[in-house]
Amino acid sequence: MDISKIIIILLSSILIYISFLFLGFNLRNKNIKAQGLSNKEK
Repeated sequence: MDISKIIIILLSSILIYISFLFLGFNLRNKNIKAQGLSNKEK
């Protein structure tokens, strides 16, 4: 394995991790709005 392949794999895994974090926070807020929950019921 080249060092370049290792760097590409690391960068892609970090990008996937950040995108899942971003989607998780967005979908969590939409789910709370859809269920009509208040902030205390979270």
